[in-house]
Amino acid sequence: MQKLIKYILLLPFFIIFSCQGQTNPDCLIQLEEKLSPKVNEENKIGEIINIKDDVNCFEWDTLIVQSAINSKKSMEKDLGITIPFEYNFSMGDENTAILLFVKNNNVVHYISQRRTVDRKTLDQAKSVKASSFIYLLNNYGNNVYAKIPKEKAIFETYPVIYHDKSKETEWALKYGMGVKVKE
Repeated sequence: MQKLIKYILLLPFFIIFSCQGQTNPDCLIQLEEKLSPKVNEENKIGEIINIKDDVNCFEWDTLIVQSAINSKKSMEKDLGITIPFEYNFSMGDENTAILLFVKNNNVVHYISQRRTVDRKTLDQAKSVKASSFIYLLNNYGNNVYAKIPKEKAIFETYPVIYHDKSKETEWALKYGMGVKVKE
């Protein structure tokens, strides 16, 4: 009986640690770290983000970038793929990109890329180094998603300009850059 109780008490421990093997491969963990916002670091125009070469620990042939605000059902229908995870839109997700790594029309891995930090951190920071993959939807995609072949998955940062080039370039260098396919 004591042995049974001992095994029951140890069961949650084994479940927790056995699930650790189901995490993303090392190259995606490194990419997530590279793409996460960095407080008090500066942005650089023309910085290269080479996903083609950096994501090399599993096979993939296409990168699909989509916004977290798009419904899973409509994305699956439009793209002709199955997205193997659930996500729900919540406030603030309009700046979140979902990067799907696809091989032969099957999603093999994915990460979320959020370009912002919370408002309190932003107000206290001198700068936030951030890259926004969400801009690929407009400058490489169809405003809903961008489907990028692996061989073109090399990106560079640029300042997002709406009206005042000098003011907005200064803001971008301080708080975040857009990302486009490198030509």
